[in-house]
Amino acid sequence: MLTDQVLSFLDDNPDFLLQHASRFGLQPIQATTIVPFAERQVLELRERNRQMESRLSQLVRNAESNDLIVNRTHQLALTLSRSRDLEGLAGTLLQCFEHEFGLERCALRLWHPSAVALPHLYNGRQAIKVLAGNLSGPCCGPYANDQVLSWFPPEPTLESFAMIPLKNTAGEAFGLVVLASSDPQRFTADMQTHYLSQIGELITVSLERLLAAA
Repeated sequence: MLTDQVLSFLDDNPDFLLQHASRFGLQPIQATTIVPFAERQVLELRERNRQMESRLSQLVRNAESNDLIVNRTHQLALTLSRSRDLEGLAGTLLQCFEHEFGLERCALRLWHPSAVALPHLYNGRQAIKVLAGNLSGPCCGPYANDQVLSWFPPEPTLESFAMIPLKNTAGEAFGLVVLASSDPQRFTADMQTHYLSQIGELITVSLERLLAAA
């Protein structure tokens, strides 16, 4: 084969030598891009700025969300403070959760002796007493027992729940508030329950005042 033919073949097959480099004792040339130090610093600063902007945006979103919850909780506190009896408190509580928090499914159950005269609120079942007594604070997640589910209409299908125990100063449970949603992400098992705890305390104080006067 003539030299011109070899060169022509290599021109037509540029990958030939790369594919057979080891056979001919050749070392492929590694392409390396050299970035000037100043340019590398600029790139690093841009990446840091991007990360900081992302974190700042998240902080702003969290702050806005917290402000909204605080305002809603404030409205709940005002609603509870205006209640003059158990019947009125139960009704305004449900309305407040619907209008302020967008929750159409909320249940309040009590087993305090002063609530016996209100069958739609009173629940003396031992299973519910044990459930509330075993909760050290609000519990969120996708599950609720059959007894709790029976407090709600069959439609829509409820996918997440927040159970808030109501306990007196001695730590004894006398009631349970259950918030429910068809959105599976509304109450997740890993969510923070700080505000739910505060809501539970507000409801507890208001109920203790009315139960004592009943």
